[in-house]
This record gives sequence, C-alpha cells and structure tokens, in this order.
Amino acid sequence: MILVETNNSRKIAFEILKKVFKNKSFSNILLNDVSKMQITEKFKNLIFAIVHGTITNQILLDQVSRKLIDVKKTNINVQILLWMSIYQIRFLKTIPQYAIVNESVIIAKSINHKFSGLMNACLKKVINSEEELFDFSMFDEERRICIENSFPKSLFNLIKKGYGIGIAKKVAIDSNEKPVISFRVNTLKTNAEDFYINNQETYELEKTTIKDCLISKKAIVKSPSYVNGEITIQDPASILVSNVLNPSKDTNVLDMCSAPGGKLTHLSMLMENTGHITAYEISENKIKLIKENIERLGCTNIDLKCGDATLINQKEFFDHILLDAPCSGFGVLKRKPEIKINNIEVNSIKAIVDIQEKLLDTAYFNLKTNGTIVYSTCTINPDENQNQIKKFISKYKNIEIVEENQLFGYEMNTDGFYICKMMKK
Repeated sequence: MILVETNNSRKIAFEILKKVFKNKSFSNILLNDVSKMQITEKFKNLIFAIVHGTITNQILLDQVSRKLIDVKKTNINVQILLWMSIYQIRFLKTIPQYAIVNESVIIAKSINHKFSGLMNACLKKVINSEEELFDFSMFDEERRICIENSFPKSLFNLIKKGYGIGIAKKVAIDSNEKPVISFRVNTLKTNAEDFYINNQETYELEKTTIKDCLISKKAIVKSPSYVNGEITIQDPASILVSNVLNPSKDTNVLDMCSAPGGKLTHLSMLMENTGHITAYEISENKIKLIKENIERLGCTNIDLKCGDATLINQKEFFDHILLDAPCSGFGVLKRKPEIKINNIEVNSIKAIVDIQEKLLDTAYFNLKTNGTIVYSTCTINPDENQNQIKKFISKYKNIEIVEENQLFGYEMNTDGFYICKMMKK
C-alpha cells in the first residue's frame, strides 16, 4: 500500500493530470495506482472525479480559461491547475468553493509563488461570473455544441461527413454521459436469470435487451461473483459482437485480435467449452491479462498465441472468425476521454485502415467455404467501418453480408460499435 495524506487528494489529481496532458500518459493506468493507496474511498473518489472530469471537459475548461488568462504567456502547469479548479467549481457543487480556491492557491504556490495571486483572482472571477464565463451562445451551433460538450471539431466534422449532422450532434452530447456498469453473466458457471434473481437487491440490477447482459447500479468488479468468474465486466455493444457471430458447438474458431479477452471468453461460453478456439494477440503485455480472464471464467477450449494475426496460414480451416480489429476508438469516448484531447491525425487513421485491410485479407484466406466472419470495431468512422467492408466485398465476390449494424452509443448508453457479419459462399 502507498501511504499518502488525505489532504493531498487535489495534489495527487494535479500530478496525474500533468502526466496525461504533458506526457500523454493514460489516466486509467495512473488511477489504478491510486486505487492501491491507503486512503479512504471518499478521497479516492475525489481524485477519480477530478481527473476523469477534467480530461472529459478539457476543451470546455480551456475555452473558459482563455477568458481569464493569456495562454501564450501562462505556464502550462498553471493552465492544467486552472482547468481542474474550474471543473470542481462548475461540476462538483457539493464541495465548498473556498476549499477549492484555497487548495488550488497552495498548489499554484508550489509551482511558483508568483502564480498564487493569479490563481486566486481567476477562481474568484469564476465563482462571481460563472454563467457569463460558461456562455458560448455567440458561436454558431456546431462550434457551441463542440465547446459545451468538449468534443473535438475535427471529429465532429468526420462524423457529420459520414453520418450526417443530426448523428454528429447526438454523439457529441452523448460523449459526456457516464457509462453504465454492465457485465456479462458467464453461463459456464451460472445463468443470467438465476444471477439476476439472487443478486438483484444487492447490486440493484437491471435487465437489458442483450442476451446474458445485466446492468448494475453499484460497483461489482471486486465482488465474489466477479472473482469466481460468474460474471465479467463488458459493455452491451461488445457483448453483442460474439452473439452476432454465434459460433456453433464443436467447430474451429479464430479470434484474430483477442485482448483483453471479453469477446474471446464469450465465444468459449457460447460454444460451451466445445470445439477449439485459436486466439491471437500481437502485444506480449496483454497476454497475461487474457490468460487471467480465461482462467477466471473457466474457459478450456482456447489456444492463446502471441503473434501477428496477418501471418496466420491455415487456409480455409476455420468455421467462424472474429476480427475485432484495431481502430481509432472513437466509439469509447465515454470510457477513454483521452481520445478527445489527442489530436486526430489523418495519417494515423490511414495506417489503421491499412492494417484492418490486411487482417481482413488474412481472415478470408483462412475461412472455410460457408464459414462466417464478424468484423467489428469500437469506432464511428466510415473509412474503418462501412467503407472498409465495401472494399472487402468488392475484392472477394463470394463474400456476402449477412448482418450489418452501426451503433453510435447514444441509443442505449453503450460504446459506439460497428458489427458486420459475413459469409463466404
């Protein structure tokens, strides 16, 4: 356990945010360290709230701060501190404003004593003129929606071009929604109805329209049911992917990109541990996590390999193939808000599209005649989704689309996902 003083919560949040904004570190990894600290849940929750909230709302917070300071002349650490302080004043209304100001001034002084007066003056102005500072009605509707929802204009334009302005607006607004706690009941060890009946009151469970998927209003990840493998945390849209593939029992199945193992173990569950699943993952660092999930959930028909799935050479061997392809991740903004603050580079997306195409070619080569494949991504980008599949079926004339669905995430407060099931005739 890491020992910290409880009154250092904002200082810890500030240090994490510096690493995120300056070094492009991932907040989920840094916050995992916080979960191991020997402090009360109250202070852990405050750190989580400040870090996640500041990242999620950074574009908005930056626009407000620009009304208070000259960003070209202001130290970046002071800007980050100002963002997290404005976030607390605007969104964490149960915290006394004087406490936010006092602790922010102390942190500012630790950066450089000359910044304490600036921080005090800025935050007093936020408190006294909050509604005026957060008013962006002077901008056109699209820019206002992007600022108010901290949504990158470049991504808004990409979605608008691909799916229309109505969907772009809904996605932008939805990006700030708090994701639900959803999980898949592992039918290798129990069944969804029994689990619901036995745990409904404890975790305030809700049913969904997705098979074997339930929603909890309370944290469930450290519960005995999770530890013993009766359930696993998984988004409803992610659960839908393996349900759509629906592999038959006693067949040969290929999962080309397996991490972190949610869809892979779901395939094993659907097959009732029969047949054989060959699972590939290119990242050595992720193999351990996949193995842990396989063992916890009691999956015994999986052969996990660390390797490049584009090099798989088992011509027309597999009855079913899942290609949950690497993608830009624009569908998981609610869970990974860093995507909002990282510049969207056209060249990097093109590189991803090229990898997806190579993986699809490999899938075709290894799929049996009359076999089925599901291609899925957790993004909202036609070039990685619909356009990618159009190119694929024009290249291989005996590939037929069975089912195609683009989920944007706002429909049922899920992740955004593209799912396309195809058959090789």
